[in-house]
Amino acid sequence: MDKQLRYFSLPNVLTLLNLVAGSTAIFYAFEHPGKLTYAAILIFVAVFFDFIDGFVARLLNRQSKIGKQLDSLADLVSFGIAPAAVIFLMLKAALEVKAFSIDLPYVQVLILLSPIVLIIAAALRLAKFNVDSRQTHHFLGMPVPVSAIFFASLPLVNAFDPDNLLILKTWLDVNMPFDFILAVIGVQVYLLTNFWFYVVSIFVFAVLQLIEIPMFSFKLENYSFMQNSGKYIFLILAVLLFVFIQCFIIPIIIILYILFSAGIDIVNHFLKEKV
Repeated sequence: MDKQLRYFSLPNVLTLLNLVAGSTAIFYAFEHPGKLTYAAILIFVAVFFDFIDGFVARLLNRQSKIGKQLDSLADLVSFGIAPAAVIFLMLKAALEVKAFSIDLPYVQVLILLSPIVLIIAAALRLAKFNVDSRQTHHFLGMPVPVSAIFFASLPLVNAFDPDNLLILKTWLDVNMPFDFILAVIGVQVYLLTNFWFYVVSIFVFAVLQLIEIPMFSFKLENYSFMQNSGKYIFLILAVLLFVFIQCFIIPIIIILYILFSAGIDIVNHFLKEKV
């Protein structure tokens, strides 16, 4: 059999594990809408397999045409449909709707259907990526897994226990301001129970996936700190923030990714003009 058409190479098996994790996240979310943190964790597992399958394919030089298509199909499920399912259920909770029905007020129907926009954006983004030869070492538009990480983190933020920050204070002997603890609780109580926050986020992240904003990739051409300083600084900052503030900081890290990408693009553009 042509190696380009082989189903079960190691990278393809890892891609299928991405698909399994994303599919399980969808099943679990609808069966246990009160425990969306587990569905969110499964989406993060899918992100891990999505990263590792490409790494293994490059390491073993086993990249294939079928692998590229399979990867996009798995990503549509894990990073398009699964996050949309999670947000659909969070919207139901925010609107205090027990069951979706066309008999609901039309505004509620439209709000509950808004996560479909994420699926459409993911499908368009992945289809374009497959045929766009420009996106080798950077992305044009937000990668679908990044959008999925943002939405998958919301149930984790919603369930985050602010007392964990107090434990961290004792462990590291770091002073966590009381005002910050109150801010954490405020975000959980207000922002993540406000359906408009979800609706606005859905459309913002859909647009970010579709417009051609340069965003950096972690596929490094070399390991030089000077040539990859922005990426290294982002990684160090993201790790430190996660250690100190834990899963509560994940949405902020995604926003930082967008800002760092814009900054790196501006710097690169300036350097090219200078040359």
